Amino acid sequence: MSTVAPNSDTARSSDWAFKQLFKLESKCRSPTPALQVEAIGEFPKLLDQFPFPTLVSSAFLKLGDLFRSSPNSLRYHIAQVFGASQQHLAQITQTEELLKRILVVLYSNDPIARVLALRLIGNASLIFAKFPEAQHSILLRYQSSHPLEIVAAVQTTESMLSYSPEFLEVVWETVLSKADDPDVPDSVRVQLIRSLQHAAPNLMLSTLLYSHCQHWACDTDSTNIIRCAAMDTWKAIIQRHNELQSVDAKHISGYVLHDLASLRRSALALLGKWKPKGQTVDASCLNEIQQRLTDCLHLPADSNMTIVGFGELRLAATVLARIEVACGNVNASQSWLAAYKYAARALEVFSDTTFATSSALSLNMSGQSSANDRPGIDPVYRLLISSVMLVINISTILDSSEYRSVTATIVRDSWLAITKRGESATALQDMVGSLSKPVTCQVINIVVKTSL
Repeated sequence: MSTVAPNSDTARSSDWAFKQLFKLESKCRSPTPALQVEAIGEFPKLLDQFPFPTLVSSAFLKLGDLFRSSPNSLRYHIAQVFGASQQHLAQITQTEELLKRILVVLYSNDPIARVLALRLIGNASLIFAKFPEAQHSILLRYQSSHPLEIVAAVQTTESMLSYSPEFLEVVWETVLSKADDPDVPDSVRVQLIRSLQHAAPNLMLSTLLYSHCQHWACDTDSTNIIRCAAMDTWKAIIQRHNELQSVDAKHISGYVLHDLASLRRSALALLGKWKPKGQTVDASCLNEIQQRLTDCLHLPADSNMTIVGFGELRLAATVLARIEVACGNVNASQSWLAAYKYAARALEVFSDTTFATSSALSLNMSGQSSANDRPGIDPVYRLLISSVMLVINISTILDSSEYRSVTATIVRDSWLAITKRGESATALQDMVGSLSKPVTCQVINIVVKTSL
């Protein structure tokens, strides 16, 4: 049965819409499971066509009644409808009544039914997140011995925190306890650790979390996946009152040469939050971190940059430049040397590549295509502009007139190479606007204009 109105006049009729809703409800009560699933799948289409608050509220309440009385096979599909129709949830006027229907299932004796109820609440976190009844019910699920129920509780917690960060105070002790428990699977611990990133706005919780992240990242018994999650959460909570300390930066720098790319990236991203200039740092500590970052930069310095990607190079060069400023080693900057070599190689690749083959280029300059290339942006332009961005960032940090002069020359040569290819200024502007650093992109535009 189609829910599409026969013509534009009836499509505007709420009477016709409610008739369709009643027909769907009737099909949902059918003894044939296939018809029930088909009818449940029609609800999102009906709501998209008739987003009336009264219809939306009625439809979701009917789905809540079905969820309470249906077998688990249908509950799964009903939970999916809540996820597919999230844009309509805000129009529900009887949210508390709907939640009561779901909580009946959540307090049942069937663990699978409780898992599905948690999934539904997670899909509808937009409207359920601030209800104490929902928060308390989720907190109780952490006491379950069923592994699927624990996983569902973690995922629902993460969804709820997106709409109600205050919920973290309710589950704080429970989440920390589970995240510290070595008997909990790493996949679940990772989700728990990452959910703690919501503590960032909370001064007290973020301060407490610092030591936990330090433990998870530095503990020799931690697995690499736990270390990655810990460093990502650690990075999220770094603020003025909670800055990364030099002793911790030294330990984290030990991972910048690790064989696991995800661990290298997490370590470099965390070090990117470190501000050595404002701290009293032992010279030997700075030298050790500086040496590790220099070794990291030397890996991609050759023409075939296949070991470390551009993102890692950018982070390593940025942190190294800050250390060089703190140590007063600006005149012999390894970060500038790496950025300059990268830009020179990028310009060479750009100049030697025809438009027809440019799509085969990637940021690693190895001649291999990249699956992560953004659609609509030719990789050869990304290669060139990203290298110019890196040079501008490093010269800004080092604050040297000599480096700024060379930077202007690099930008000018890059611009001339683009115009030589017959590309217009509009093409460059469009491409630059698609990149992820808007402030730096504006700097590129200014430098391009002033250096011509």
